[in-house]
Amino acid sequence: MDTQHAFSSLMPLMTDPEWIALESLEEETSHFIFGDTVLLTLRELGFVEPQGGRWRVTEHGYKALHERFS
Repeated sequence: MDTQHAFSSLMPLMTDPEWIALESLEEETSHFIFGDTVLLTLRELGFVEPQGGRWRVTEHGYKALHERFS
């Protein structure tokens, strides 16, 4: 199994805007330039979660970002 295949099997397929959206979220983001659809997709993947009217990156989201850029 090559490296790209291993990475693909661990990480869900995401569009560039979805990755950019995940990267741009700070610990407590309340205003977001991307539409709600992107946030909902990231939430379904377990990468972000709403918390007190703000969005935050989950541990799973931080792991995905770390693995993508490692």
